[in-house]
Order: sequence, then structure tokens, then C-alpha cells
Amino acid sequence: MQVEQVALKTIVTATVNENKRLFITKRVFPEIHIEDDLIVASDSKWLRFILGQFVTNAVKYTFEANKKIVISAIKKDDYVQLAICDEGIGIPASDLSRVTKAFFTGENGRKTGESTGMGLYLAKEICEKLGHDLAISSEVGKGTIVTVTFTN
Repeated sequence: MQVEQVALKTIVTATVNENKRLFITKRVFPEIHIEDDLIVASDSKWLRFILGQFVTNAVKYTFEANKKIVISAIKKDDYVQLAICDEGIGIPASDLSRVTKAFFTGENGRKTGESTGMGLYLAKEICEKLGHDLAISSEVGKGTIVTVTFTN
């Protein structure tokens, strides 16, 4: 992994564009609220990979059309916090602590039949290697928020 200074909005926009067919098919609309000049220390290739996992999960588990996925970032003195917020089906509380475990598909993953249980596991492992904190909060019927914190 090669950690360098990367423009966060550029990586997020590229990830959204890579998944535009999925957004169109599911009729889910992305919104990006990130300052153009916001820089974080990360590996651009692996950051795109983990963001791809979060974005595809957000779209995949949003079953109703005309919902939004909002990707935003805030800069504090010594960190940047990136949040991917969806209006999907949410994750049951009983599954939340296990969604980043290898091969865990959970109740919702079994419903779609597409889940391998590896996406969030790999994303968590990569975040750890890059020194990024990962947090996932969710409410059934309301949606999920995935937060990545970059320390500067």
C-alpha cells in the first residue's frame, strides 16, 4: 500500500461514476457533499476499493426507488470524517456487530442471495492497514451510515 495525499472528492466522484449503471438500474440518486480541496492521507487504489464496497452495498440494500445516498465529509483539526448515508432497509441490531466478519452475510444478505460476506470484511481489513477508523451504524427501515475517519 502506498499512502499519499489524495483528493477525497476526486476518489468519491470516480467511485460513484464507476457505479452509475447500478444507481440508474435501482433508481437511487447519489449526492456528494465534499469540498473540492479536501485532502486525506490514504492509498487511492485501496480507498476506491473500500468506497466501492460501501457504495454498492448502499445501493444494493436500498430496495425502493427514488431514494438517495449522501456521501459527505467534514474536516476537523486533526481528522477528516467521510460518511456514506443511505435510505435503505438498514441492518438488524443483532447483525450489526458481525457485518465486518469474514463470510458473515446476515439476515439481509441471505434475502438478496448476492452476498458473499467478504466485502465489508475486506473493507475493514484495508481500513485497518491504512490506519483509517471504520464505524457502521444502522436502523432497520431507516438506513445505514458508514463512517471512515482519516487522521492527519
